[in-house]
Amino acid sequence: MRVRSAAAVVLVAALALAGCSDDDPPDPQPSAGTSGTPSPSPSATPTAEPKEPALPDAATKATEAGARAFITYYWDLINYAQVTGDVKALKKVSGPNCTGCSAGLKGISEVYREGGRVEGGEYSVQIKKLNELDGPSTTYLLEALLTADNQAQTIVNADGSEHRSRAGSADIAVAVSWSAAAWRMEVMDPR
Repeated sequence: MRVRSAAAVVLVAALALAGCSDDDPPDPQPSAGTSGTPSPSPSATPTAEPKEPALPDAATKATEAGARAFITYYWDLINYAQVTGDVKALKKVSGPNCTGCSAGLKGISEVYREGGRVEGGEYSVQIKKLNELDGPSTTYLLEALLTADNQAQTIVNADGSEHRSRAGSADIAVAVSWSAAAWRMEVMDPR
């Protein structure tokens, strides 16, 4: 069902990030020119094709700085996957038991598999707190509390129908692990 697919993408990595209440005013519609048609955008240059983010060098190390770099990289991959439908890199760094990760991957895949697309919804994160967790001696585990801000988003289905969500902000708890010389997202849970 397209509505479920749309909702899953809106929840893309955090299960409820678009977190605005129903009391918020609707997003303003584009202004119309004097002729009654939408005004052209100020920039007439074509937009560049999105490029898959590269893993930062800092994220190749089992350190707190490495975990911070990985968490930011993970959200960059979410942004890339939303606008391209390409979830391969995101899936590769998502743990098999991360339900928040799986929901986002499934939502993005469904929209694009059905011929739709996602416009906007870019996330930015600020890591507020990072703590080491106890775990197996072969794994370095950290939990983080972060704030994820997202821009307004439109999901356009293959039939042209749209689902819009407002810009929002949410606190998210994540857990990342370092094992076999790589970071992986293990938990993503809205607070």
